Amino acid sequence: MDACFGSVWLKQAADALFKNPEVTVEIVSNLYYEPLRAQHLVSKVSKSVGVSEPTVYAVLKELTDAAIIEKYSWSRRHVAYTLTAKGRSIAEKEHLDAVNDMLRLIESESRRRELLVELLLDELLRDAPEEVRSSNEARAALRRSIVGEVTELKKRLTVAPKPTA
Repeated sequence: MDACFGSVWLKQAADALFKNPEVTVEIVSNLYYEPLRAQHLVSKVSKSVGVSEPTVYAVLKELTDAAIIEKYSWSRRHVAYTLTAKGRSIAEKEHLDAVNDMLRLIESESRRRELLVELLLDELLRDAPEEVRSSNEARAALRRSIVGEVTELKKRLTVAPKPTA
């Protein structure tokens, strides 16, 4: 289960009377990043949560009926799911709330910034080739680059804009 969606989504799923809140969270967190073909999504969720494929399909139907996800069918064998605007809005809010909750627990501003850089770094490396992902040197170079870019952005934001005529 995606840690950033964890407890808040579980509570909302239970409150919304979804039969399997853990499956609901897993489906939404998987679809948060990209639409997925049904076969891949169902297999991934059933293995991750430890439930049967029919259980996952039942939750997919519930989420579709609740307009949280949308089903696209090209044929009986070609089906995909994606988050609706409503589902994306809920997921983004919960994701940001969870990240903010974690960051509020960290008192040091420099440590918060460090954590945010690491989160961004992980996101950027997710789709990188394996040799880049596993290279400590590449990771360190990318980290320095991110920190440099953030420093430059902060400088630009602190410079007062010149009035235009």
